[in-house]
Amino acid sequence: MASFFYNELRRALSEQTFGIARYEVATPVSAYEATASVTVLEGSCVSVTLTGRGYHLSNGQTFETIEDLLMSISPKYAQQRSDALFAKLRGLQ
Repeated sequence: MASFFYNELRRALSEQTFGIARYEVATPVSAYEATASVTVLEGSCVSVTLTGRGYHLSNGQTFETIEDLLMSISPKYAQQRSDALFAKLRGLQ
């Protein structure tokens, strides 16, 4: 059975596909964390781990949200996110 963290990491990344190249959530090895390999639009690949304390990069940085983490490592993600938000706002007019 998949853990909460595994399911949450999969859900969080699936909502960010507009701004990342690809992701793969690893098979869970613990009920208390989940790890994914994320390739950003710039082409680099990072390891992201979700625990009860937040989203972590392998360099020790911790973020409250996946959006904050992705914006900190990928200028192209930040631009795509901004473009998507503006497109939604224009659709409300």
